[in-house]
Amino acid sequence: MARSEKDEILRLKEVYKSFLQPSIFGGTLTKALNGVSFSVKKNEVFSLIGLNGSGKTTCIKTILGLTSADSGEVSLFNSDGSDPRLRSRLGYLPEIPYFKGDFTPLEMLSFWGRLSGLRGNYLRERIDTVLGYTSLTQHARKKLKGFSRGMLQRLGIAQTLLSDAEFLILDEPMGGLDPRGMADIRRFIQEIKEEGRTILFSSHIISEVEKLADRVAMIHQGRIIKITSPHENLEEDFLRRIEKAEKDLND
Repeated sequence: MARSEKDEILRLKEVYKSFLQPSIFGGTLTKALNGVSFSVKKNEVFSLIGLNGSGKTTCIKTILGLTSADSGEVSLFNSDGSDPRLRSRLGYLPEIPYFKGDFTPLEMLSFWGRLSGLRGNYLRERIDTVLGYTSLTQHARKKLKGFSRGMLQRLGIAQTLLSDAEFLILDEPMGGLDPRGMADIRRFIQEIKEEGRTILFSSHIISEVEKLADRVAMIHQGRIIKITSPHENLEEDFLRRIEKAEKDLND
């Protein structure tokens, strides 16, 4: 049976976003998002794939309200996506998370938790839970400047889970990781879904998308060129559709 709109966690409808590129002649407008439309269902792993500069991060920042759309609609939990009260139901891992090297995971999570309004015993319990979940308990009091990229990504995921978010948005969560680090993040995403959460993640690592995603949106030059299910020839299909999209634009 097809899912209804009530099952939707996220819906974008005809979203446009342009940025002014400065120049000596005053600047030109560049379209980062050009009529983007898609939806994400409850308890789904949805992947946004595209080349560097295709619009993936701009799309994510628009969903999160970190940048505003020029036009179009963003709906979260069947409500207006601009409602700040919805933010507590989201967890976000940026492409390049920032960590102070002199802090420990315990200190960083305590800081983030207080920013999110968590306090007292509940905050301490949540920190213990997410450190255990991401296998960082034994590193909780170590300085972050000695952490590997994979360990920092795990800490970033711990932060997204701190407020017990329903919907996690991960921007290139496997970027720059070695095979072990990618396997760790893959396991976390699979476990998060099994708990009933919803995940949107962007990536250009097609092999990982094939293993994790329920549905995939291909984005190129700010346009969604295809929404599909993962399949064996996903990378070949993706590259073929990019080539066709570029040919159509040049005709």
